Amino acid sequence: MAAAGARPELRVLLVPRSGQPRDAARVRLSRARHALGTVLPAGAIRLESLGPGGAGRARGSVLPGAWADFVWDSSEDDGSQSSETKLLALAQSHDLFVYEFSVEDGKHNPSSLHSCEAETLKKLLEAKNISLPSISSVKILSFGNNKFKLLLNQSVLVHLTFPGEDSPPETCGCFPLALPPGAVGRIADSQFCRGILFLLDSAGWIYLFDCCDGATLGKVAVALGAAQGPVSPLAALAVSPDLSTAVVTSSCQRALAVQLNTYFRQFPEHLLCKRDPENLAVKPPEGLDEDELASSEHSMELLSAPFRTDRSWKAHLSSLWDRVRGRRTPGSPGLVNDLNLPWYQFLTHLEDHDPEVCEDPERMVAFVPRAVTWAASPALQGQPGAAGQQWAQIPVGAAQEMVKLECKLVTGAKAVFVLQAQGTGLSLALWDFESQDVTCSHFGRSSAYVECSAELPLCLLLTERGLSLVLFGVTQEEFLTRLMMFGSAAVVDSLCHLNGWERCSIPIHALEAGLENRQLDTVDLFLKSKESGFSLSAACPGPEHPGGAASQSYLRNLEELRPALNLLCSAIQDNDMEPHSKPFSEQLLNLTLTFLTKQLEEIFVHTEEPDEFLQKAADILTDYIIRLRKFLRRYPHPAVTPGHTGAELDEDLPEIEESQKWEKLTPEEVIAEAILSNKIPEAQIFFRRQQHPAESLQEFMQTGLSLVYDCLLRGSPREASQLLRNMGLDVRQELHKICFHTQDRHVRELLVKVLQEENYFSEKEKKIIDFVHQVERFYSESFQEKEETQPLSRCSRWRRQQELAGPRAVLGSQLGRGSPRAPRPTVTLSWALCWDQLLQEMLLLPWTPRQELRTCSAEVLWMHLTAQHDWLSICSWIEESEPSQAPCDRAAWPPLRPDIVDRSTLCSPYMRQDILTKLARKGIFVPSELEDFELLLQRLSCLGGVLQNPHPVPKYSTASGLDFHAQFVLHCLEHSLQYLLYTYLDYYSLTPSNCPVLDDKELQEAHPWFEFLVQCRGVASNPRDPKMVFQASLANAQMLIPSSQGGVSSILLEGRTLLALATTVYGPGGIDQVLQNEDTEKPLQKVDPQLLKMALTPYPKLKAALFPSCTAHGILPPDISLYHLLQSLMPFDPTKLFGWQSTNTLAVSDAWSELPHFSSPELVSRHAVQERLDFPFYLLHGRPAFAFGTFVGQQLARSRAPRQLVQQAAREAQLLALSCLGVPSVAAACVCFLELLGHDSLGLRVDLGAASLLCSHSCSRDASPHGLSRDSLVEKLTKLADGEKAAAAALLTSLEEAFWDAIEQQGIKRTSSDSRRQWALVMQFCKLHDLELSTSFLRECAKSNEWLQFLIQTQLHGHQPAQVIPLLQDFPAAVQDHLLLALGRLLGAEAGAAGRARAGSLFQTLLQCQEQPSPWGYLLAEGLRAHSPILSVLAACCPDANLVSCLCVWIVTSVDGATRAEATAHSQAESPQWDLQDLAVIWKVLLRKQKSKTLLNGFQLFLKDSPLLHILEMYELCMNCKKYNEAKTKLDKFQESLTNLGAAGGAAPAVPLPWLRSQALFLLELMLQQCHTDYELGRLLQLLAAAQSLLLDGPHLTRLCALSEALRDSSISISRSILTSCSLEAFQAECSSILEQLQEKGMFSLAREVAALAELPVDSVVTHEVQCTW
Repeated sequence: MAAAGARPELRVLLVPRSGQPRDAARVRLSRARHALGTVLPAGAIRLESLGPGGAGRARGSVLPGAWADFVWDSSEDDGSQSSETKLLALAQSHDLFVYEFSVEDGKHNPSSLHSCEAETLKKLLEAKNISLPSISSVKILSFGNNKFKLLLNQSVLVHLTFPGEDSPPETCGCFPLALPPGAVGRIADSQFCRGILFLLDSAGWIYLFDCCDGATLGKVAVALGAAQGPVSPLAALAVSPDLSTAVVTSSCQRALAVQLNTYFRQFPEHLLCKRDPENLAVKPPEGLDEDELASSEHSMELLSAPFRTDRSWKAHLSSLWDRVRGRRTPGSPGLVNDLNLPWYQFLTHLEDHDPEVCEDPERMVAFVPRAVTWAASPALQGQPGAAGQQWAQIPVGAAQEMVKLECKLVTGAKAVFVLQAQGTGLSLALWDFESQDVTCSHFGRSSAYVECSAELPLCLLLTERGLSLVLFGVTQEEFLTRLMMFGSAAVVDSLCHLNGWERCSIPIHALEAGLENRQLDTVDLFLKSKESGFSLSAACPGPEHPGGAASQSYLRNLEELRPALNLLCSAIQDNDMEPHSKPFSEQLLNLTLTFLTKQLEEIFVHTEEPDEFLQKAADILTDYIIRLRKFLRRYPHPAVTPGHTGAELDEDLPEIEESQKWEKLTPEEVIAEAILSNKIPEAQIFFRRQQHPAESLQEFMQTGLSLVYDCLLRGSPREASQLLRNMGLDVRQELHKICFHTQDRHVRELLVKVLQEENYFSEKEKKIIDFVHQVERFYSESFQEKEETQPLSRCSRWRRQQELAGPRAVLGSQLGRGSPRAPRPTVTLSWALCWDQLLQEMLLLPWTPRQELRTCSAEVLWMHLTAQHDWLSICSWIEESEPSQAPCDRAAWPPLRPDIVDRSTLCSPYMRQDILTKLARKGIFVPSELEDFELLLQRLSCLGGVLQNPHPVPKYSTASGLDFHAQFVLHCLEHSLQYLLYTYLDYYSLTPSNCPVLDDKELQEAHPWFEFLVQCRGVASNPRDPKMVFQASLANAQMLIPSSQGGVSSILLEGRTLLALATTVYGPGGIDQVLQNEDTEKPLQKVDPQLLKMALTPYPKLKAALFPSCTAHGILPPDISLYHLLQSLMPFDPTKLFGWQSTNTLAVSDAWSELPHFSSPELVSRHAVQERLDFPFYLLHGRPAFAFGTFVGQQLARSRAPRQLVQQAAREAQLLALSCLGVPSVAAACVCFLELLGHDSLGLRVDLGAASLLCSHSCSRDASPHGLSRDSLVEKLTKLADGEKAAAAALLTSLEEAFWDAIEQQGIKRTSSDSRRQWALVMQFCKLHDLELSTSFLRECAKSNEWLQFLIQTQLHGHQPAQVIPLLQDFPAAVQDHLLLALGRLLGAEAGAAGRARAGSLFQTLLQCQEQPSPWGYLLAEGLRAHSPILSVLAACCPDANLVSCLCVWIVTSVDGATRAEATAHSQAESPQWDLQDLAVIWKVLLRKQKSKTLLNGFQLFLKDSPLLHILEMYELCMNCKKYNEAKTKLDKFQESLTNLGAAGGAAPAVPLPWLRSQALFLLELMLQQCHTDYELGRLLQLLAAAQSLLLDGPHLTRLCALSEALRDSSISISRSILTSCSLEAFQAECSSILEQLQEKGMFSLAREVAALAELPVDSVVTHEVQCTW
């Protein structure tokens, strides 16, 4: 498939049109391509003009009617713009009409010319003695010049013509096609191509007929043309215009390409177009005597071998030599030896055939079969599958919504299919026969395929934009380039404008073609397309100096354009020299100079001072202008001084002795002889006289070297060495050059052998030669892989062939592998000499045995495996390369280094990440990730993060010597990851002692928070150390005050008095050190007391407490309270706050007497926002009891309509629960609230369950087109609560999809019991919302043949018969019959029991029967009432059941109504008690009605051991199957059973023996009465007489059998009345009647035999015979 985001095809808009395209059943383009016809779905034909102004305004006309198809006139000139055209339209009633259309103002005006109705067509066929009962199908094969060919009923070919206007049609020919028997009804498709009609037989054949005379040309067996078994049935056929390929499509969207040329060469006997010349009778031409010479010459032309008059041995050898030589000649002009002739080349009536081949029909007949037979080589004949390919799925992985698949275009290499799907609309599939790749392109629903003439097969589509051309395998630039070369530049320009394309870069060979064809528009377009690369205005908008990059780009573009400019200069110069080309040269000069001047002006307009690059570009442009201006008109040319030319020099050349000899030789032969004879100067003189280029020594030597190579090609190294030696060259050096640069394998091998004998190769060259031989052997097509060589992949051999397809294709393209007949590939030694060791190993690696991989280069092997994405091998190698494992001698892989993985991984980025992750799990990290710490962290995030035990990278070290901990600390500092760093340090217990980077002062100064973090962790580790607290406080101050110097004094200077005071408290010596003014050596701890006093000025109480002022007597002033200290701090006001504290002496009298709280009434009244909370509030918080109490107390107690209020509250609770889908507590509270209200919560619980299932489905399948967002789901659920049935139906569809998705995610079988229990939610949803019960689960059961789950689900939920019965067709036939028998009548009785109580379900009946005293009797009564046989079967399973009653009820309920009424007329039909008398009545009624099959099935179900089973089987075998030998076996078994029963002492417990005899006797007598023919009666009598039946009279049967045997060859029948009467008198009376009939017919011998059999006197017979004789 094509990659996402890239189109494999090129879409070219040809004719625009406005408006949306209409639905089209078929669209066809006229041969002249000026009109478009569309068959609309309604049957009308819409015609549109594609001329100027026609399609753009979407104007056209509609031909009304019910049309099935139409065909344009094929006699129009291709591409003509005629305003009139014709078409042949076929109506759905098989009537034919010819219309002519004239185009006026873009509209078609139709006028009817001819018509032919279906009845008229039948009469024309009858005139040709062809009678068709009806015309079921008509296909138009061709139409042109009022003549058309039709295919009727897929079997009759008809040629019709209309001789004049309004004249009836005439039949030119009518040919019934010679199809094999039974193939007429199997014709699935037909194809007409170049005068040959192809018919596809769905059974696997293709029949070929000549459309001129209907003759059979050949047949193709599709199975023989395929490389695997056939896929049937076949559905469609398409043939390429060159008749080389036929594409067959099956009904399951699979296709096969049959190469017809190869097929008929392999199976020439299937080409039936001509007869074998050996079987042709040699007849002389009319009017000639057989003895004349002309007659003899004619006979010799028709003979397969010429007649030789010279019969000598020499003449015979000469003839054989000529024959062998002719066969070896590949390019022989004889048609017999031409292997490349197509299979149809000898068909005389083929359109566009070669007249030279079919010049002489008689001569053609003579050698055609031999040519075809000889072309089919024995190799091909031994391979039945060589003519075809594999079946391909079109498209790959086709969806179930596929509607139609048609093959529209076929070539020898590819085919285009049109796919129509319900969801995606039209798509095109391109199938490559060689690679078997199928590429799909989607075009949407508003597109239709346009069929055009077969002479110009184009892939056209009618889209909403207009008529578009689709091209495969070509880019936009390639398409425009070819169009430029073979079309015109104006067309390319208009096409680019129509499709909105930018001007493409036109290649130089397009310019060459334009100059050769003198197309100035091509030159103009070429120059304009190059202007975009020379624009300096965008890069330099102002007068500033342009950037260096823009100048370099300008110069580089100009250098690339120089070959084109040189080509233009040469064309101007060449055309200027010819007078008739002078105008073209001047126009070309004008275009070129305009372009050069414009570019030169571009440089100096947009730049004030050009730099060196622009200056060089200006010089180049100036040189071209100076070079071309001399071709301007009236340009002054300097005078040329006449001199002496070479031709004027009269040289005196000496005479050469070999001149006369050399004049008869070719120049090459002269040069070869001159070199070998050391006469090179003489040869140069000779060539100078001849004015041959070889007079130059350089040209002479070049020709000599060519002769050297020719000698090597002939295998003559000595002659080549002599030529080199005589030319003065180093022989071995030159041979060495040829050896290393030749592409001819034989020459190279010859020189290798010669130079190896002289030991001229170096060791490196010897290795290269051996390596090249190895590569050529591996990559040769004739190379057969050894069996013991195992591929690197774990796949099969075909997988390996796929893997090697890429390298073979690359080497094949370089080695010249073109066709299957191409020579073996050859690698140039000079090319291989440049390959390094790595590349050499890469080429040989695919053929390295798996057991030798350990010795391969790890880098090469890794590149190969990753390039092939061989994940299994990669995983195996990684597992073996675990660092913890020691090296093993049995290792299957070489050691894998991380640097190899880092630089030599060639797989996709996704797989590379998987590989690196897998390596990281093994503790292996690549250098690139170790060097980039962020990449390393990303890799560790895939392994669980950096917090692991043990550490994931224990041996990490940077180039600067930092370990992982230090590097991670620096990473966190760089990205300010404070919390992550704290967690990391805490996880690994890192301290400055074991992680020195934590004590780095530079880092602490650069990141104050880092010092604070380290100090805080120090306090946590040692909380009793005040020094740690002091340092942490300093670090905190440093973080809060970045400008601080880090000491307590600095904190005081910053104005943070309280912070400094608190820090001093934890310092060494505490606050006393400051108050006592003790000196300290540490500047951070030193605090000036005066500075502290000044800082405490805003805090007088604190200052007084720390620095008290003593009285005169040394007494301290009274102490102050905490409230005095808080008095100076805002916003604390001790006078108003803390009034409830007794120690607060500052509080006023009206202060609070207690601690204020939120429940204080005074505060609530002044500040609280009061709101009454209703019951939804408590439901939202999951408190149903509070909600119920609030509802009862606030609303229900004061309501006058409590019922309506309760209903409203219940509805609000339902809406609240459905709107809060993701909050389970709210849903549970609402359900509980409904129960408290006295409402049934089942509906809400079901809706919540369905909503939860839909919500989870939408979350997991956001990309699903049927997925519902949460908002839309809530909206639909709200409508569902309002009772909208449309919302319920819409949710049901989504609910079914969500249910099956949930089942798939759970991994449960779709038809399991767990799945059925979960399906109950969907059923409850349908029942609660009055929806029709969903049958999705039943359909899955039917598809999976789960009949038990089907029955349980059907009966459990009470599905209607209209739903259940149609689903039974998905079961197998046998199960379907049982289910119809089990459910059909019961459900039918339920549906049709009008006026009666509704019958219970099957399970209800089974449950109710358990409550009855006689369960089996109840089941039989219900079975009689419901006409359900299955209940009788179930009743027989009950204990103490009467099997005879069960059998009677089963039979009565299984037969039709009339039989049932007759069988139950003697008893009460509803009575459950049935006895043997009732069974005897039923037995006789069913046997009289010949319903023995029902009796047989019943006895097999209920009385399996009854002897009557044998007699019933005997009845079936005799009366229905006519298998009398098997019937005798059954009769013998029956008699043996009766004998055993009698010997056992009477009767069986259930059925007495007399009763069995009675029923069997009735059956046997009835069989004799039911025999339809005397033959059947005779066979039956023979059977009964031979069996010696114990029931019938043996002597009587013997007499009847003998009588039947005697009357076998006569027309007299035995009366049925004597078959049951055993008296001798009745038998004799019947024989007397037969005697009279025999005497009347003169059959006296037979009469005497009958008389003797009946023991009657024969006197009357003799007397009557004598009388008749006289």
